[in-house]
Amino acid sequence: MESNRIRVGADPFPPYQYYLPDGTIAGQDYEKITTLFQQVGLTADVVIKDWEAVISELDKGELEAAFQVQDTPERKKRFYFSDLFRNAVTEVVTSNPELKINSYGEIETLGLSLGVIEGYTNGAEIDALKEEIKKTYPNAESLLTAISRGEVDLGVFDRGVKEYIMANNHLDNIYAIESMTFIRPLYVIFNNADLRDTFNIALRAAAQQS
Repeated sequence: MESNRIRVGADPFPPYQYYLPDGTIAGQDYEKITTLFQQVGLTADVVIKDWEAVISELDKGELEAAFQVQDTPERKKRFYFSDLFRNAVTEVVTSNPELKINSYGEIETLGLSLGVIEGYTNGAEIDALKEEIKKTYPNAESLLTAISRGEVDLGVFDRGVKEYIMANNHLDNIYAIESMTFIRPLYVIFNNADLRDTFNIALRAAAQQS
């Protein structure tokens, strides 16, 4: 870290963080993360790129923090996790309003297909499903479009991302299976414990004000 500047990475995840056509960054989480760092006297220089590149650069010390991140045992061994950054609502979605499931295991038993985004951590239940029922897509937009067209039966989506893509692509046939909706906690990760502790000061102050 040079003087009061902190290098922070994230993957493209509109409406939370994304590049505008002019190359500047916008988004709800981008605004939140830069504001929190400012409150502890740091300027966040944010870059948005493929998640694997973000993690690689964090490992090598080329980045000092990354957001918004799910906690896994493997990640907790490698990085320092902040307090809760925010909760996300995750949905299982389909283009078939009649389709109902109550567990990921039913995807296999009913002979359904599940779309997943390449390189993303989907959780133990999804990872345990047979690979032959999964279809991989390069990004959230291509996956949601495939669901809308009926190319794949199901996908797992952040609610905000789903609504953003639906609005931008004029998709009106995507339905959430309410029994499968859950809350997913997200964090900011660091390769330095002192920097994590400094960031937590701003997080805790913001939590007290809300």
